[in-house]
Amino acid sequence: MSEERLRILKMVEEKKISAEEAAKLLEALESTPEKAANGRAHWLKVRVFDKGSEKPRVRVTVPISLLKIAGKLGGKFHMMMPEEAKAKMEAKGIRLDAESFEDIDNLFEQFAVNGRYQLVDVEDDESGQRVEVYVE
Repeated sequence: MSEERLRILKMVEEKKISAEEAAKLLEALESTPEKAANGRAHWLKVRVFDKGSEKPRVRVTVPISLLKIAGKLGGKFHMMMPEEAKAKMEAKGIRLDAESFEDIDNLFEQFAVNGRYQLVDVEDDESGQRVEVYVE
């Protein structure tokens, strides 16, 4: 059994997530060849490189399907926020309602229709470290 599956089951055991949420997370971990063949992005990847190195020092890979589920669950947190906090965030242009998370879901659907799509490529002038964020 994979490490990710064990973590999800452990969260259920510790009552951090419900069985339904765990089922959705486990489903998100599934990646079938048919899905990969459709040309859509399936992974959000973050890579950190030291100066002059071609080999990443840090690698983070997250399934986009997991981010979509997190977005859908995140829309529920809006209901639990105090009205004052909601008002302050909305005054700054930040919306955390279900509709906003639906917009994010639609955005993920548009990423990397034909392969890799670079979101961020940043280099620190002093340290020379470089960070890439992309979907593929």
